[in-house]
Amino acid sequence: MSIQRLPDWHQIEQPVVISLKTARHHLWGNVAVYLSLFIIELLGARWGHSQALRADAFNNLSGIFSTGLLMTGLFIASRTHDDDLFGAPIAPAEQQQLGPRIQQSRFRFETIFNLLAGTIMAAIGIDIIIKGVMTFATRTPFKNLSNIAGLAAGFSFVVLLVLWAFNHYWSRKLNNAALTAASRDTFTDALTSLTTVLTILVTVKLHLQWFDNLISIGLGLYILNTGTKIFRESSLNLVDYFDPYLEDRYQRRIADLTSVRKVIFLKAHYDGNLIMLRATIGVPPRMTAIEITRLIETINQIMWQEFGVMETDVMITTSY
Repeated sequence: MSIQRLPDWHQIEQPVVISLKTARHHLWGNVAVYLSLFIIELLGARWGHSQALRADAFNNLSGIFSTGLLMTGLFIASRTHDDDLFGAPIAPAEQQQLGPRIQQSRFRFETIFNLLAGTIMAAIGIDIIIKGVMTFATRTPFKNLSNIAGLAAGFSFVVLLVLWAFNHYWSRKLNNAALTAASRDTFTDALTSLTTVLTILVTVKLHLQWFDNLISIGLGLYILNTGTKIFRESSLNLVDYFDPYLEDRYQRRIADLTSVRKVIFLKAHYDGNLIMLRATIGVPPRMTAIEITRLIETINQIMWQEFGVMETDVMITTSY
């Protein structure tokens, strides 16, 4: 088996940092689009008397918050030569060494700000639900919808569909978690705008004024559910949770190597969007130091090439 030389931490760090900076620059476009659509839809909701369009506007506002927080996390994660970590001083020895520990800590800020974005989205969803329910409870008289609301929602759908294609392309090209999240959110936001268009059409054609308000509550529930999912995923990443089925695949792949008697311990975790792996394996007692070194290189190479694991820390013990 031909083994390429594995990159050291600096070789791993450099493309990741470049990817983070590039992703942050692309997210500026998302902020501009979401801000424009929020203003257009909010004005359209006011002039067109549509609660569903108002809910869709605030869904786009949550996109501004979540994207802004993602950009902040990416900015912190991409800093490499500072003497502090989010305002906390770094020891001079650590600064000179420039090892992976501090940079991996910076990568985790991407996850922290994802968590904050999920929290804000959930809060916006709750606010929309409460206002929709209050409209029904207080029997607020409904106003007739105008075509302005439909045009604003249709424009939002088209723009978000184009933005989704843009985010999807760059998320695959850069393999960046933040852009992947932005791509997924933009696609669902486009579907939300499409739902708003259909809601306004049904309301206008069938004269069901209450239907518009009912859909706004449904959109609030959707925003709340999306924010809760983001919060849950980010929280699990921060406490070092990792998919056990994926860990089982890692373990079986390492155990398949002829020089490995058994995998004694294996644990993976995320640092930002990087997968880090620790494993303890049992090897035959007669293996030489050179053979053990080659085995470790082989394991690192396999995990890097086949699973995208950026760093595998292998501990060796003899097994009879």
